[in-house]
Amino acid sequence: MIHFRQGLVALLALGPVSAAWAVPATDEGAARLTGVLQTYLGATEGVVSVTPQGDSYQLKIDPAPLLAQVPDAKAQITVSPLTYALTDNGDGSWGVSEDQVLSWSVVVPKMFEQKGTAKVQSTGTWDAALKGFREQKAVMTDYVIDSVQYAPPEAVGPDGMPVAPAPDAAPQVVSRDHQTTARMEVEMTGTAGKAGGVDQAMTFTATDLKQSQELMSGPGGAPMLIEVSAPGYDGKGLMAGARSDGMLSLLAWFVAHPSEAQIKQSQDGLRDRLAAAMPLWDDLSLEMAIRDMKIGSPIGEFGLASATLGLGLSGAVPDGRLAEKLVLSGLTVPEGVLPPWVAPILPQEVSLDFAASDFDLAAPAKLLIESFDLNAEEPLARLSPEQMQQALLPGGKAMLKLAPSQIKGDGYQIDYRADVAVGPGAAPVGAALVSASGLDTLESALAAAPQDEAAQPLMMLRMARAMSKPGEGGDAVWDIQMPEGGQISVNGQPMGPPPAPQQ
Repeated sequence: MIHFRQGLVALLALGPVSAAWAVPATDEGAARLTGVLQTYLGATEGVVSVTPQGDSYQLKIDPAPLLAQVPDAKAQITVSPLTYALTDNGDGSWGVSEDQVLSWSVVVPKMFEQKGTAKVQSTGTWDAALKGFREQKAVMTDYVIDSVQYAPPEAVGPDGMPVAPAPDAAPQVVSRDHQTTARMEVEMTGTAGKAGGVDQAMTFTATDLKQSQELMSGPGGAPMLIEVSAPGYDGKGLMAGARSDGMLSLLAWFVAHPSEAQIKQSQDGLRDRLAAAMPLWDDLSLEMAIRDMKIGSPIGEFGLASATLGLGLSGAVPDGRLAEKLVLSGLTVPEGVLPPWVAPILPQEVSLDFAASDFDLAAPAKLLIESFDLNAEEPLARLSPEQMQQALLPGGKAMLKLAPSQIKGDGYQIDYRADVAVGPGAAPVGAALVSASGLDTLESALAAAPQDEAAQPLMMLRMARAMSKPGEGGDAVWDIQMPEGGQISVNGQPMGPPPAPQQ
């Protein structure tokens, strides 16, 4: 919702501004702004309204006339009008502010319903040359969203076997979800990207998060209630080289082609707009941390002291990159859920630091854009999986890197890392290293457990220890080698049958 609103406000800056001081709001200026916005949002009556109010313009964008063109059988979407105050600073920038309550609803018949509302206050400076915000601060309060998921009703024939429901049968509720956030704050800055576009840096915080979800267990069954809460989360993000021009151009195209028939008839134009919008952005990164999460369930309350998440994803560029880092700590489970012998060795911290590279996102995007045919029964029938695979992995393999990661518990620690090349139809090539300390703690717990519960993991642990070699500080170490065309080995010991000879 926030990015949707920013995109609409972005349109105001496309007209020239040459004065070196603040420009009073005039009827002529309002007409110019209206024309610029209608270039992208169309001239449908009631969508765009710009009126002078003192030193500023009031901009009102009402999506209702555009959304009314979506066929009711596919979706019914409503969004409250968006209202902003715009001040021409006279130096190529605009002051943009808002203080409004937003609401929206989405109904996909027999599948999904959602209603939401939030109060939003923001101020920022839009730079016409940058085509982005130099800075922006926003506060969202009283965020509430309710969703309902539906599925076809269950029907049973005379023989007690499942049958297809009647076409006019009312759908059954699968789940109900209620979410609230008391307050969210976002600060954003924008600078020119080195290779084009805009580098958008953002920090954010949120407080008092709550979610309750009812999962239906079938006709006549009692719903299962899941409740999640946390005092808040915070984080930061960066979108490098964001291409707003291409996205705005796509918006204008869809506004000009509101019906399915028009989209199909003019799909070559859509192809051109999609190609021009690539690569969307150069690089995207996100880091966030949530604390003191509580999860209530029918069997008791689970807890997580902290969870941190890092994500990275390149745009549709030849040098594709994907990264994920996850750290979970302070896991607690309800009493009685785990066997007594498990509780002392339950991991208290788990980390995973994963990255993938050596794949191409630009070539598959180009293939998809050039190959789709919206008039065909199968829009992507002209594109084979082999073509996509070759485009995505021009070298046949991608590189997967597991940076040093850990599992920690009371009295033990397991560390692992790896560098492996993988591809379809081929064995992985590379190396991995696993080390562990405190394995006596784990073995003692398993040995004291009832054998019908722990016999198998105890046997596997003892086999693994037998294959290990001593490392620094007495750690057990497993050096795993996966050579090209060779046999996987652990500490020099071959594992499994030798590879089949190549024909």
